[in-house]
Amino acid sequence: MMERAHSWNAAFHMAQQEYGKKVKISKMAAGGLPPQFTESAMSLHMGANKVYRDQRATDSFQIREHDDYYTVQMDRHNPDDGNAVKHAMTDALPYTLAAVSVGAMVFGGGGG
Repeated sequence: MMERAHSWNAAFHMAQQEYGKKVKISKMAAGGLPPQFTESAMSLHMGANKVYRDQRATDSFQIREHDDYYTVQMDRHNPDDGNAVKHAMTDALPYTLAAVSVGAMVFGGGGG
């Protein structure tokens, strides 16, 4: 089950405890996004309406916005800050492997 926080400070603190750990915070408790976050062009939405990242290259926070809540998680590398390959190979490895597998099936991983 995803942990819940009642403030941004608590959410960031909880997410810092483990890379990739998702912490949920209600929009009512959050009171809007922290100012250092901008919309991310490189992140997977994974069911979220929007994805935001801070401006740090490493030990970067990601916020996913849903209808009634946000999720916060910490990644080792920020793909929006020039670390897309490192991010794909460390923080997003399961999604990277899934994309490669689908690509191989679609574009001819078969023999023949």
